[in-house]
This record gives sequence, structure tokens and C-alpha cells, in this order.
Amino acid sequence: MSASTHPLAVVPVDYRPLVGHLDLHGLAEQVLVTENQLADSHDPLERLVLLTTLAWYQRQRDTGAAMAMVDEAMGLLHHASCAQERELRRLTARLLLTKAECRLLLGDLAGAEAMLAGAQESFRESGDPLGEGDACMVEALLAFDQGQSRRRISAHRRAHTHYQHSPDTIRQRIARIWMARDALSEDAEAAAAQWLAELPVAPGLEHPGLDAVVAYCHGGLEFARGNFLTAQRHYQRGCDLALLAGRIRLAVLLAANAAGAFSNLNDYVAEFVWRERAHQLARGTGWPAAMGQCLRGLGDTLRRLGQTGRARQLLTEALEWLTPLGRSRNHAICCQHLGDLDMEVGEPATALGWFESMAEIAAELEQADLRTEAAAGQARALSAMGRRDEAAAAMADAMALLTESPSRWREIDLLMAQADLHRRFPDLPSPVPDLPPHRTPVIHLLCRALALAESIQGYTVPANLLSALAAAYEATGDLGRALAFERQACQARSLLRSREVSDRLLAMQAGFETERLKAEGEYHRHLAAAEAARAAALHEATQTLELLGRIGQQITANLDADAVFHALHRHAGTLLAFDSFALYLMDDGGDHLELRYGLEQGRPLPTIWRSLSDPVSVVARCARDRQELLIQRGAHEIEAPSHIPGTRFMRTLLLAPLLAGSRLMGVMTVQSTQENAYGERERLIFRSLSAYGAIALSNAAAYARVDSTLSELRLTQNRLVQQEKHASLGQLVAGVAHEINTPLGVAFTLATHLEEERDQVASAFQAGALTRLSMNQFLEKLQEGLRIMTGNLQRAAELVRSFKQVSADRSSEATRTLDLAAYLADVVRSLDPMLRESRVKVAIDAQPGLVLTTMPGLLSQVVTNLVQNAVVHGFAGVEAPQILIAAGRAGGDRLAIAITDNGIGMPGEVQAKAFDPFFTTKRDSGGTGLGLHIVHNLVTGALGGDIDLASIPGHGTRFLIHLPVKAPQPAGEMP
Repeated sequence: MSASTHPLAVVPVDYRPLVGHLDLHGLAEQVLVTENQLADSHDPLERLVLLTTLAWYQRQRDTGAAMAMVDEAMGLLHHASCAQERELRRLTARLLLTKAECRLLLGDLAGAEAMLAGAQESFRESGDPLGEGDACMVEALLAFDQGQSRRRISAHRRAHTHYQHSPDTIRQRIARIWMARDALSEDAEAAAAQWLAELPVAPGLEHPGLDAVVAYCHGGLEFARGNFLTAQRHYQRGCDLALLAGRIRLAVLLAANAAGAFSNLNDYVAEFVWRERAHQLARGTGWPAAMGQCLRGLGDTLRRLGQTGRARQLLTEALEWLTPLGRSRNHAICCQHLGDLDMEVGEPATALGWFESMAEIAAELEQADLRTEAAAGQARALSAMGRRDEAAAAMADAMALLTESPSRWREIDLLMAQADLHRRFPDLPSPVPDLPPHRTPVIHLLCRALALAESIQGYTVPANLLSALAAAYEATGDLGRALAFERQACQARSLLRSREVSDRLLAMQAGFETERLKAEGEYHRHLAAAEAARAAALHEATQTLELLGRIGQQITANLDADAVFHALHRHAGTLLAFDSFALYLMDDGGDHLELRYGLEQGRPLPTIWRSLSDPVSVVARCARDRQELLIQRGAHEIEAPSHIPGTRFMRTLLLAPLLAGSRLMGVMTVQSTQENAYGERERLIFRSLSAYGAIALSNAAAYARVDSTLSELRLTQNRLVQQEKHASLGQLVAGVAHEINTPLGVAFTLATHLEEERDQVASAFQAGALTRLSMNQFLEKLQEGLRIMTGNLQRAAELVRSFKQVSADRSSEATRTLDLAAYLADVVRSLDPMLRESRVKVAIDAQPGLVLTTMPGLLSQVVTNLVQNAVVHGFAGVEAPQILIAAGRAGGDRLAIAITDNGIGMPGEVQAKAFDPFFTTKRDSGGTGLGLHIVHNLVTGALGGDIDLASIPGHGTRFLIHLPVKAPQPAGEMP
């Protein structure tokens, strides 16, 4: 391959911009030109640029197609590797931003946030102020759908700042107009004074996108002023302009606002037209925010026309669309409509809940108009529930909030609600002092509402206001006026029953029903096809899962690493097609990976090591990232930096980290010489095998560690037992030496004394001065001295005999037949020094004739340790400490030895751990915690018996030992 065609070859860097200037949304002719160019393009780099451009222009016209184009473009990015890094970053950022807006429109807010952050960072790093401004505009739309007013305002301001560093004056003006629209939401008149000069009334014909936003601003200003006819004209014009600019989201919003303006004018026919138009635009997109807005508007229209059942369905559906987007303005208005609906059907308690939810959202959004509506709704619900004082307080809050956001049509609703409150509770203070008798508070408030209604151009006075006035005048006895207002009310109601309204309502309901039937039919058709495919896939998946389950059991049953390697290779071969299989294991230091097991078409792979920080090795990368890797190599590639010399070149590589919990055991890989060898099914199987392999290797490693630890423990235990034996024997030697010293000292003293007496008698005899009396006295002393000396020497000889027997037993594990009672007496006799010093009395109660064939040294060790344990631990504060050693038969071929003391006993927690190694309650006094552990091991091991501990705190302890009459022979000893 020549250097010019090699994928890694160095080529001259192209400094031209990959993507030129892009319109903010793209006009229809721009879209058409780009589509034609893309259809004729076959060059990957050219297609990448065209796809990026067209996806940006189509993101609101056809969101699904834009997403698909972004994905295709992402797959072509490697063809732009020759471009300048800044340009490659700009192009990647534009793709991310396009996808972020698409995800936002489709309701994936978390995905949109993540991609938006990536796009903003890339635009910033590449120094692209226009891209940064576009990202801020997308952020503003995201904030709008989430009801985050402060963030929306900040995003528009930042967008304008960024655009000022670019030559795009249209974008600069669009950002400025959005800033003006934000200001209108807070204070319409103050915003008008500040921004009206920048809002030309007639279209500027510069760009339909700019003109659409200008129309949106004018419509909002007139709507806030209560000029609904003028507002709807701006909204209608803005909707058409937004469609020309490809701003479908804004077009839906403007169509819905036009319908809202007609709703406030009580023009139901025109409202129907624009509700239907908004719904048709939204329905084609499937965007949750747009669908929710349109459905809640249609639901409220049906509510006001008395179609409460259908209204509730639409409002509930709207809430389902809006809820995932968070607590937005549309969400709050939907709660208001549901509250109004429950008020109309006589459910004020439920309505109050909706109005309270609306109030919470309105407070979060800091929007005075919503707070006013929420307070008024709560007042109406509380009034209907008979809660006068709370209703009056809520109404006072609503009237106070109205001053922050004045609105004539909203004031009409509040005056009507206030009049109804005074009608229900006549004892409320009058809103105006000194009213004439014929003008009650109710009539006064309703007349104010009527005057406001008549002052609004194009406004149709609602029938319920006229009926309320008729009822109020009737209550005062003014039947003439009552009749006049009731006639007007009947005329207003006739509008609701007009043929055109009825036809529109029926057409809309028929359209909804047709859509529902078509959707259900399509759903069932897809459901049937999906069910068939699912059944087939389920059958195959079940078989695969059953096989994987059996394989997993076989793999994880192995506790030897080599057996795990072979099992993984064998089973992977039955489920996957591969030319190479390898297992890399992490070293103890966690710095390197070793190719421990690998086969390529049956031939072993060479042992190699890879550093975990190796930037080239794909195995090291998989281990570092702890993520599965699928590497596809094209047909033109013939080498790779990570290729192992002497092995075949693989085109599909699948690698997975072997993770046991958070511990990385290594990496497993299967590789194929075929392109695209592994799909989703193969990856799932490989993932399962990797998990089984990680568990099996972890178990094998743990087993090896445990086996090594057990071997070390056994050596340590034997060493400690020998040390304990030697220590016990040393104590025995010291004690016996001390005991022998006393009789030998007495004998030596007597011998010295008798020698002096003999010398005196000899001297008297030689001098002839020896008398019979002196001779008799000498003979008496001699006889007494010899008697004492003989007794002491006999005691010394007995001690020496016992010591020789016990010490010989302890230095050898040979079996010997012994008289149990006599042997126990010898052992206790060897302990006399310790017992006498501790003032502990030991008694032996053994049945005569108990003969035992055992290892005497080990039995002596057991008895000595138990007696020493009682002396050291058991007699603190006991005045007359005693130990009883009893022995007897426990069956045909077993003997029992019970060693019982009258000491302080052991609490339960100490008993539970008494035989555990290194457990002691006297560690500060030098205790090792091995005495009873060695006793337990000797009794249950070499001596072939068992030992049981029983203790009652304050009443002593008993160790009960059962031994066979004939102990098992030591290992290596022939019978």
C-alpha cells in the first residue's frame, strides 16, 4: 500500500472550513438544494458535510430523519481526519447540537442535556462564537419546555453576546427579540417601553425566522393588554412565517396562542380552526411538549362547550405528555383546566388539589399570571366547599397578584368569582363602602366585570356573567333588569349551540375517533408481527439461556485456573465462530497483563505481557476502561499497531474485561478474520461467558489462596503445638527440680549434721572420753537422721520416677497401655509445685481397673493444660479452689474423663470462643490463647476422642473428654 492510500499515512492538512455558514433554521430553498446535492454525492467527506448541513436544517421539519442523518454523519467522521483539528471540532459540535435539539424535541431531556454540554464545550474549544450562540438558543428551548425561566432568560442573553462576535446580524436580532419576549413575560408595559422601537409592526422581509419572532412578541404584548383581536392577527402571521423558516416548534406555539386569543373572545368557531391547526402540526412531530400543549387547549375548549367526558380524556392525555418534561408552564395550565373541569362537575375538593398543584408550579416559575389564576381557582373551590374565611383570603391574594400582572379579561374572571363569593356569604364585608340599597356587592362586582367585558374589542360577553347579573337583580326584586340580562344570556348561549360550532365539534370528534381507530389498527398489526418475532426470538433466547446456564455451572465449578481456561475455550467454540481465543490475566501488582492462555486455530499463542498504560494495545485499553470493545477493521486495512507478530491479522475483535465485582481479573477476547463477525446476539453470549469466566477465575484464585493459607496454618499449628509442648515440659522440669531440691536439701543437711556428730564421737573415743551416755545419744541421733534422710531420698526418687515417665511420654507419641488412675496421679504429682503455690487442691476419682491404650504424652498434655487453665483463669476471688478429676467407662469401648472446678465459670460469649485459636481473656498477663485450642485439636485429632465444655458463671466449669479404649495409631506407625 502506498503512503498516499494508507489510512495512517501523513497527508497535507486541509485548512478550509468543513462546514460553511449555516442559517439558524434553513429556508425551504436551502433544504431543497442540499437534498439534491446529497443525492448526487458519493464522496464520503462531501457526504459528511452535506449530511451535517441537512440534519441541522431538518431538525424541526423531520426530527427522525435528522437523527438518522446525524448517525450516518458520525460514522463518516474518520474521513475528515485530514482536516484542521479546529474544523473537525466545529463539525462534531454541530452534529452534537443537532442531536441535542432532536432529543429535546422528542422528550429525552437527560440525553439532550448531555449532548448540549458536549457541543458547548467543543464550540468553545474551537473558538466558534456562532456555534456557541446556537447552543445557547437550544438551551433556551430546553429551559422553556422545563419551565426554567431564569435559565431561559440567561441563555438568550448569552446567545446575543456570542452572536455579537460573529458577522451574522440576523442571529443577533433574533436573540435581541427573544430577550424582548422574555421581558414581556415579566412586565409587559415596561418591556414595551424598552423594546418597542426594535419591534417593527410590518414584516421586515429580511428573514421569515426573524419576522416570526417579532410577530410572537407583538402578539404577546397585545394579549397582555387584552387586545385579543390584534394579538391573534400577530399570532396567525407569525405561525405562517415560522413554517417558512422551518421553526415548527414556534409555529405550534403561535397557532395555540391564536386559538387562546379567540378563546378569550369567546369566538368558538375561530378557536376550533386554530386548535385543529396547532394539533395537526404537533401530531406530525410526536413532540411531547407540543402534543401536551395542543391537547390541553382542546380539552379546555371541550370543557367550555359542556363536553366534560371527552375534555377529561384529552386533559389527562395532555398531562401524560407533559409530566416527563417537568413542572413547566404548560403543566401548570393543564392543572388549571382540570381544576376548572372538576368545579363544573361538582367536585370542588378535587379541584382544590389541582389548583394547589398549579400554585406550587407557578411559585417555582415565578410567573405572576399563573399565581393569580391559581389563587382565584383556590378561592372558587374553597367557596364551593363552604370554607368562607379561607376563600376570602385566597381571593384577596388573587386580587393583589393581579396588580403585578394587570389583565382586563383576567380581572373579569376574578370579579365574577368575587361576586359568587359574596353571593354565597352575604355577611362578608362589602368591597365598596356606602353602596346604595338597590346595588348589592354582588351586583356591583358583576357590573364592573360587564363594563370591562364591553371595553374589549371583539369580546363576546360570556353567558354565565349575564345569567349571574339576571339572578342578582332578581334577588333584589328588579325583575325588569333580570329579564333583560337573561335574554342577553340566552343569545350568548345560542352561540354555543350554533350549527357551525356543532359541525366543528362533530368533525373534530370524528377526526379524533378516526385517528384512534387507525392507531389501534396499526398498533394491533405491529403487535401481531412483534409478537410473532418475539416468540421466535424468545424461543431462541430460551435455548441459548439454558445452554449458557449449563455452561456457566460447568465453568464456575472448576477451582483450577487451567481447567477454567480450557472450559471457556471449549464452550466459546460451541457458541461463537472465532479464529483466535485468548485470556490475559492481571498480575499481582495490577500493572501488567499476561497472555496466560491463547489459541489461534488450534496453535498456542506465544506468552506476551502488555502494560496497562500501553496506549496502542487494545487489550490494555479494554482493561483500563473496564468496558467491552468491538473493533471492526475494513478490507483496506492490512496491519495494526496492536497486532502480535507471527499471528494472523484479525478483522473483527471482541474484547471484554473479566470483572469479579470491582476486581479486574483480566481480559478475554475472541477474534475473527471475517469482517463484521459479531452482532448483538454474539456480543450478549460473549458477555455472559466473560462474566462466568471472571467468577470462575476469581474462585480459582481464592481457592489457591485458601489452600496456601491452610498449609501455612497447619505448619504454624504444628510449630505452636511443639512450642507449647516444650513450654509445658520446661514448666514441668522447673517444678520437679524445685520439688526434688527440698528432700535432697534436707538429706544433705542431715548428712552434714551426722558427719559432725560422728567426728565428735570419734574424737571422744580416741581421747578415751567417750561415755555410754554420749554413745547412746549419738546412736539415737543417727537413727532419727537416717530415718528422715531415707524418707526424703525416697520422695526424691519417686519424683524422679514420675518425671522420667511423664517427660518420656511427652517427648514421644508412641502408644502405650496404662492404668488410667495411676497415670492421672503421676500427672497431678508433676503439677504439685504449681498447685501448692496456687493453693489449689486436686482430687482424683477414678474407677479401678481402667486400662487405656493411648499416647500418654498427648493425654498428659491435655490434662496439664486443662488444670493450668483452671488455675490461671478460673479461681479469681475463690477462697477454697478445688479441681476434681473423675474417670469412668462411657460404653463398651470408650472411657470418659471429667475435669471439674469450683471456680468463677465462663460467660456464654467466652464459652463460644473457648477453643478458638488465639482467644484469651488474659492477653495482658501473657496468655497466648492456644492452650484450649491445642487441647481440642489433640483430643479430637490424635487421641481420636471428643471434648465438651459446660460452664455456669459463678458455679465452675467442666470439661468432659471421651476417649476410645484403644487410640488410633499415629501416622507412619505399623501395627
